[in-house]
Amino acid sequence: MTPIDRVLSALPKVRRRQPGQWSACCPTHDDKGPSLSVREAPDGAVLIHCFAGCEVTDIVSALGLEMSDLFPPQDRAANAPKRTAKLLTAAHALDLLHEEAQLIGICAGNIGHGTTLTDEDRQRALQAAGRIAYIRDEVMT
Repeated sequence: MTPIDRVLSALPKVRRRQPGQWSACCPTHDDKGPSLSVREAPDGAVLIHCFAGCEVTDIVSALGLEMSDLFPPQDRAANAPKRTAKLLTAAHALDLLHEEAQLIGICAGNIGHGTTLTDEDRQRALQAAGRIAYIRDEVMT
């Protein structure tokens, strides 16, 4: 049984709002109308929010489930290495990309105006291209 099926089958008065989103009465308080929002994330995890302010842990417990029931099983073996942490945040990656792209743009503009790049400028442009490739690889994995 998938995590979303597990959660929906335990909830009272479930109503589908749109694909991947449902509303239901919250099992942790005296809910007259549906105040609980349930969504299925792209990775199969279940996101729960009670607009009356109930804690997710209390909701999950009231459904007779564990927090781990909200997530799909891990595909990796127990002894497989964990994913390495990203070295760059998305904001940092964008800042670096912006700086390196500006440098490449200046070099391209100079070449377009007939200016010959110095060896130092060519080396820096190649370094910028390498940094852009690194950032791409870091973000994509």
